[in-house]
Amino acid sequence: MTGTRPQTPADATRGRLLALLREGVFTVDDLATRLNLTDNAVRFHLASLEAAGTVRREGVRRLRGAGKPADLYMLTSEAEESFSRAYAPVLTACVAELHETMSAQQLVAFFKRVGRRLARSLGGGSGSLPSRVASASRLLNSLGGVTVVEQAGDVYHIMGRACPLSRAVESDHCVCAAVTTLVAEVVGANVTERCDRSGRPRCHFEISSRAQPVA
Repeated sequence: MTGTRPQTPADATRGRLLALLREGVFTVDDLATRLNLTDNAVRFHLASLEAAGTVRREGVRRLRGAGKPADLYMLTSEAEESFSRAYAPVLTACVAELHETMSAQQLVAFFKRVGRRLARSLGGGSGSLPSRVASASRLLNSLGGVTVVEQAGDVYHIMGRACPLSRAVESDHCVCAAVTTLVAEVVGANVTERCDRSGRPRCHFEISSRAQPVA
């Protein structure tokens, strides 16, 4: 939540609140009691977490008597996923298992199909090529990458400072085919993968401006 800046008391409180919400669905009163905070303090932090997309309201709890129903709060699926450390090792193990039964060529073809499936589920780009390239960069960032767009003449480059699949890529370079195909589907153009895998993997995709426009 805090990146590289020092953690503030508010960060620590929100961290405790998120950790508690991993256990289930709670009202403001529930959270205030468990965290030894006032209701207003909990509402303040919940509003911040809702705005960040990590907490959402999910129904209400009917109270005894004529009191107003209490809103229930829970983690969003995106926040829940951010806590998990299982995705990278599970993906790496899956790639290793696939390598036992597939040739490198078959594995690349498989990951290209994965990339196309991801593009269909995440949505493609639209508009001019620069707009579509920017959309692809934002999509990679939303998946955990750190990329920027650079232009050299009539060629665009999506340059990565971090790879969203670095653990799996370190295990098998064939995994890059999924991300390359995803980018190609979003930009609607031929994409050349020039990723740097000499150390910690860093993405690099080259896109020519001579591509046909996407309808």
